[in-house]
Amino acid sequence: MAETEKRHRFFVPDLPADAPARAELPPAEAHHALHVLRLRAGAAVELFDGRGQCAEGRIADAARRRVAVAVERAWTERRPGGPLVHLAFAVPKGSRADWLVEKATELGLASLRPTVFERSVAGKEPLSAAKRERWLNHCAAAAKQAQVNRLPGIEDVASLGEVLARASGALVLVGDTVEEAVPILEALARRRKGEDILIVVGPEGGLADAERTTLRAGGAVAVRLGRSVLRIETAAIALAAAVIAASDSPVWGEGV
Repeated sequence: MAETEKRHRFFVPDLPADAPARAELPPAEAHHALHVLRLRAGAAVELFDGRGQCAEGRIADAARRRVAVAVERAWTERRPGGPLVHLAFAVPKGSRADWLVEKATELGLASLRPTVFERSVAGKEPLSAAKRERWLNHCAAAAKQAQVNRLPGIEDVASLGEVLARASGALVLVGDTVEEAVPILEALARRRKGEDILIVVGPEGGLADAERTTLRAGGAVAVRLGRSVLRIETAAIALAAAVIAASDSPVWGEGV
């Protein structure tokens, strides 16, 4: 049996949706193709725009700073079944936030919602263009590696109240260590059919009493994952992975 031809993946955010005959890689992707991967004309590639539009083809022109692809097949990937999962999170310091957005992309989260809490130590200021671009680059790199064709939406920094107001019609799960916190599967059993899911992860200093009151008033369910007190990025990815794994389980299914 012949070995399947390897196709390197490239992020092309402006990929046309109407089955283009040719597409050009953005400068950074062209540099990676030419000077890191050392691809040349005729190399098989796959393109995606982060919103479900995909294409396959071969490099037609490979110049010093430009790569053009002759498209052989284009398609729009439908979202998989099950709920869309969103993440509202206290922003961790430094590179820990970059790690979080990478792993959230690998898991297929629908959106990332940086949220300001009373005890937040980072991420209180509006999301700068430079930080948004850095996060987008981390998302794109993760998507290329993980064979994911949709990037999470990166929303502006907001207060907890604003995030909950925009989450109307979703099951809200908040990671917490309070006594009334329930196991993740018990919380998911409360989801109504068709509801999306919003995961809320607060700062490492914990939620303030007023924030817990706001969450309860908004119908949020406190959930726990084991007995450890987790760092922001660990809690966020652990909760997201548990929710996504459960949504793919025939035991849990689509709720009631």
